[in-house]
Amino acid sequence: MKLNKAYKCRLEPNAEQEIILNNLVGSARFVWNHMLAISFEMFAKNEFINATNLVNKIVGLKNNPEFSFLKTSSNAVTLQQKIRDLASAWSRFFDPKVHARLKENKKKPKKPKFFKLANGTEI
Repeated sequence: MKLNKAYKCRLEPNAEQEIILNNLVGSARFVWNHMLAISFEMFAKNEFINATNLVNKIVGLKNNPEFSFLKTSSNAVTLQQKIRDLASAWSRFFDPKVHARLKENKKKPKKPKFFKLANGTEI
């Protein structure tokens, strides 16, 4: 018999680590929201939205003096991953297969294949 074990642990960062984590998460959220606004503008202009186009815009965002905190408090890998996640969300939005699956699920409610009675018999 195979026995799966799981361990639960809670990471408690010190004050310095907590500041670093908050900066990373905040900058990732800022880049997501800013790139989402840019991608809406691109969508309105009928431009192609993909990860490469959006990643190239990070350099301009980091060089902007208003957003200088992105140079000091963020990691390039996390920002690029957020943009890849955003591009993936856009591609899933335009994927006709995903919409077909959603329509199928709405039309056909899930029904159990059998019913179990109180005495244990199945119908």
